Amino acid sequence: MTGSTAARGSRANLKATASLAALLMAGWAAPGLAQDQSGTAPTQAPSPTPAPSPEGQDSSTVNATTAPSGDQGVVDPNSGNSDASGGDVVVTGVRASLSSAQGIKRNADQIVDSIVAEDIGKLPDRNVAEALQRITGIQIQRNFGEGSSIAIRGLSQVRTEINGRDVFTANNGRTLSLEDVPSELLAGVDVYKNPAANLIEGGIGGLVNLRTRKPFDFDGFKLSASGSANYYDLYDTTKPQANLLVSDRWDTGIGEIGLLVDLAYQQTAFRQDQISSQPFYLLNDTVGANGTPANPTDYATAQGLNRVGKPTYLSHGVGIGQYLGDRRRFGVDAALQWRPTDTLDLTAEYIRSDYKFRYGDYSYFAYTGDNPITPDFNQPFTYDKDGNFRSGTFVNVPTNANTSLEQRKSVTSDYSLNAKWRPTDRLTVNGDFQYIRGTTDGQRSIVILASTAERLNTAVGNGVPTMIITPDNNPANGNGLVDDPANYASGGGYLDHIEHSVGTEYAGRLDVDYKFDNSFLRSIAAGVRYTDRSAVTDSSTYAYYGLTRALSPDLYQTRLFRGDLYRGFQGVPDGVTFFNRDVVLDYDATRQALAPFVDPSQQQALLNGVGYVPSDRNTQGEKTYTAYGVVRFGTSGAVPIDGNIGVRAVKTKVNTSGFIGSSAQVQTGVDTAGQPVFGNGPIVYNALTVDSNYTKFLPSVNLNFHFTNKLQLRLAASKALTRPGFDQLNPNIIIYENNPTNGQRTATTGNANLRPLTADQADVSLEYYFSRTSSVYAAGFYKKVDGFIANVTAPETYTFGTNSYTYQVTRPLNGDNGKIKGFEVGGNTFFDFLPGWLSGFGTQANFTYVDSKAPSPDAQDTTGAQLTVPLEQLSKYSYNLIGFYDKGPLSARVAYNWRSKYVVTTRGNGSGNLPIFNDARGQLDASITYTIAPHFAMTVDGTNLTNTENRTYYGVANRPQSSVLNDRRISVTARLTY
Repeated sequence: MTGSTAARGSRANLKATASLAALLMAGWAAPGLAQDQSGTAPTQAPSPTPAPSPEGQDSSTVNATTAPSGDQGVVDPNSGNSDASGGDVVVTGVRASLSSAQGIKRNADQIVDSIVAEDIGKLPDRNVAEALQRITGIQIQRNFGEGSSIAIRGLSQVRTEINGRDVFTANNGRTLSLEDVPSELLAGVDVYKNPAANLIEGGIGGLVNLRTRKPFDFDGFKLSASGSANYYDLYDTTKPQANLLVSDRWDTGIGEIGLLVDLAYQQTAFRQDQISSQPFYLLNDTVGANGTPANPTDYATAQGLNRVGKPTYLSHGVGIGQYLGDRRRFGVDAALQWRPTDTLDLTAEYIRSDYKFRYGDYSYFAYTGDNPITPDFNQPFTYDKDGNFRSGTFVNVPTNANTSLEQRKSVTSDYSLNAKWRPTDRLTVNGDFQYIRGTTDGQRSIVILASTAERLNTAVGNGVPTMIITPDNNPANGNGLVDDPANYASGGGYLDHIEHSVGTEYAGRLDVDYKFDNSFLRSIAAGVRYTDRSAVTDSSTYAYYGLTRALSPDLYQTRLFRGDLYRGFQGVPDGVTFFNRDVVLDYDATRQALAPFVDPSQQQALLNGVGYVPSDRNTQGEKTYTAYGVVRFGTSGAVPIDGNIGVRAVKTKVNTSGFIGSSAQVQTGVDTAGQPVFGNGPIVYNALTVDSNYTKFLPSVNLNFHFTNKLQLRLAASKALTRPGFDQLNPNIIIYENNPTNGQRTATTGNANLRPLTADQADVSLEYYFSRTSSVYAAGFYKKVDGFIANVTAPETYTFGTNSYTYQVTRPLNGDNGKIKGFEVGGNTFFDFLPGWLSGFGTQANFTYVDSKAPSPDAQDTTGAQLTVPLEQLSKYSYNLIGFYDKGPLSARVAYNWRSKYVVTTRGNGSGNLPIFNDARGQLDASITYTIAPHFAMTVDGTNLTNTENRTYYGVANRPQSSVLNDRRISVTARLTY
C-alpha cells in the first residue's frame, strides 16, 4: 500500500467521527443519522499519546490529539470498533460530533476543548465568539448584539492563531477580532487552557486556534454549497449569507496533488435600542463652622427638595439611542498540497479575511454632565431608602441631538508555506514560513445639534428610565415631538476622527520530533522560531467645528421613537429632530454639507478633512527569538502515567518610535483693558525612540494518570506570558504650557517601558468517560499574574525655558500581582437507554466559577488604601444548559447560556469612584435541521429568542446606567454537499 493510499484509508476510517467533531461542545445539533448505538468504551486503558504536533505544522494525523493546523489531526479514541461483518461502524450526526470532542479532550497532552464544524461551512452560532461561549470556562463580550471577544478562565489576555500561526487585526493590538472572520471558513476551533512548551507564547488566559480545511482532508472530490437568509426582527430587515467549498486531489507523475478553495460571504444587520440614566451625583449640603454652605448650589438644591441632612444622589439626566448598522464579511481560503513521496508533504495556503462594519445612530440626551442640575421644586420627587433618585422633574436641561457614523474596514492576508519530512518512522522534521499583513481604516464623525429642554420629567425606578420633555407653556403636553429646527438655531458642532493601521509579520520556524519505542522516554521534540513584526497606527485627535447658525431644512430629519423604540416603550418622546442620517452615512458628504454652517475660518479645514500630526503616529517594531524542548514520557503498571515536561525560552526585542510635542505659552493679543492675553503657541515635535528587550523562560509540565480505562486525572503546572498591547506602548505625548485645568496641568500617554504580564498557573482535571458520547468532568485552576497593567496618574515635571511646571500625567504602569482561581464542572450524554425514538435525546451542561482579585489604582477604601477588585468583564458564575435531539433525518438543539453580573469598569464616571456593573444575563438560542435527501438539508435557527435585555448600573443596582435591547435573528439555510 502506498503512503497516499494508506493516508486515504486512514482518513476514510476517521471521516465518520471527525466530520462533525467537537461542535456538540458548543451545543449544536447536526443533520445526519445516528447509526451506532453501542457506546462501547475502549477495553484497555489508552496508551500515552504525544502532544500536539509542533506549532503550525500541517499533518495528516497526530495520534488522537489536535494538530494546530487542520482538523485532520482529530482522531476518535473509540474509532476502530467493527461490526460483525468486519466493516467499520459509521457514526454520524451529533454522536460523531460528541465522540470526536471527547477524543480530543481525552487524549490531548494539555487541557483542550474543541469545536468542529459538523458540516462543511457550518460552525455553530454563525460567530466564532458565540460558538466559544458554549465551552466551559469561556465568557464573551458582545458588540451590538454579536459576540466579539472572549475571556478564558477570567483573563481576556487570550492568544489567537490560525492553523497554529500568528493572526491579528491591525488595530493597535496583538490579537484577531473574532467578529472579523466568517465562521464558514473554519473546520474547527481549539481552546488550549494551559500551555505547553511547543505552543507559541502570548496568552496568559489561553490560546484559541482557528483551523481551516485542507484538500488531503478528503478522499477525493468534494463540493459543498450553502445559502442562508437571516432576518433581524428589531431592524426588520433580511441579509444573505453563502459558502462554497470545492476540493479535489489527483495522483500524478510527480506525486499526489490536492487543491481546495473555500469562499464565504456574510451580510448581517443590527439594531440596538438603548435608554440610559446619566451619572448620579451626591449633593454636598454640608455647612462650615461659620454657617456657610461648602457648596451653595448643592445646599440650595437640597433645601428646595427638603433633603438637607439626608444623603441625596441625583441623576444628571437621561438619554435615548438607536443604533442601526451592518457588517459584511468575505473570506477566502485557498490551499495547495503536494506529496511527492511517502515521506514528504508540502502545503501552501492563502487565507484572507475582509471585514466591514458600519453604523449610524440617533442619540438624544438631556443632561448636565458634572454641572448642577436644577429641579422643579413644585413637582414631586421620590427616592429610595438610601437617597437614590427615583423620579422627578428638572428645568432648563441642556440637550444634544446627535447623529453619528462609525465604520471600520479590516483586511488580513495570511500567506504560509509548510514542509513536513519523515525520513524514518521515528524522525519528523517540520519547516514553516508565514507572511501576514493586516490593514484597518476607520472613521468616527458626530453631528451635534444643541438645545435646551424646558422641562424634563424622568423616572428610573427598577426598570427602563423614562424621558418626558415638555415646554413650559404647555406642561400637559404629554410627550410630544421635539422637532422644531428653530430649537437648534445656535449651538452644536461636528466632531471628526480618522485612523489607519498597518501590521506586518514574517515568521519562520523549524521543528524536529524523534520517537522512541518501548521505553519510559517516548519522544523528544525541539524547535526554534523567529518573528519580525511591525505595527504602525495613525489615530487623529478629534477635530471640532462649531455650528454658527441653523442648517438648511433639507439637512434636518425627524426620527419617530414613541411606540417604536425599545419595542414599543411609551416613556420617550414621540420623535426628535436630527441632522439627516442619510447624509451622515456618507463621510465625505457630511463635511461638504456642514461647511457653509461653520465659521468661515474653519470651512476649508472641514472640507479638507481631519489629518494627522506627528504625535498621531505610533510605530512599533518587535522581533522574537524562540527555542523550546519537550520530553514526552510514559509508564505502565497499576496506574499508567504519561506526560511531558518542557521549557520555552523567548527573547523579545522591541523598538518604539513616537514624538514628544511641546507648546510654549505665547501672547496672542490684549484684552479690552490692554492687558496681554496668553495662549498656546505652535507645537514643536521632538522624535522619541525607546529600545527594550527581555528574555523569559516558560517551563511547563503535564501529567495524566489513567486510573481505569474510563477515569483519568490530569495535573499541570506552567508559566505563561502576554506582551503589552501596542497602544499601551505608545510613547506619544503633548505638553501644553498654558493648560491648567481646575488648577492642574494634565496629560495622557502610553509607556514604552512596560514589561509583559506573566502568570504562574496550576491546573487539575478529573475526567470520566463512560461511553463513546458520554462523560463527566471537574477541573480546578489557579493563576497568579504578575504585572497587571493599569492607568496611573502621577506628577511629572516639564520645563519651558526658565519655567518648570508639574503635570499630572496618566500613563499605564505594571502593577502588583493578581490572583484568579476557580473550578469547572460539566458533562454530556445521550439517553441511549430509552426505547425507540426517545433514544435520540441528549443533553449537555457545564458550570464555571471564577474568583479574581487584582489591584486598582483608582479604588480606595475609607482610609485611602488601595483596594483589590474583581477583574473587569469577568462573571463569577456562568453556565450552559443544552438539550438536543438527533434521530433519523431530524436534528434539533436548544441552548441557554447565562452569566452573573460583572464589572464593566472599576471606576465609573459620576459613580463616586464606584465600579460600573453589567447585570446578570441569559440568552436562549435554538435550531432544527431536517435532512431531506442524503446530500441536501434544511436548517432553521434562531438566536436571542428570549429578547434578552442587557442592563448596567452605577455601583449599586438602584443607580441604573443603561438598558439595551438587540435583534432576535431567525435564519433559514439550505445546504448541498457532494
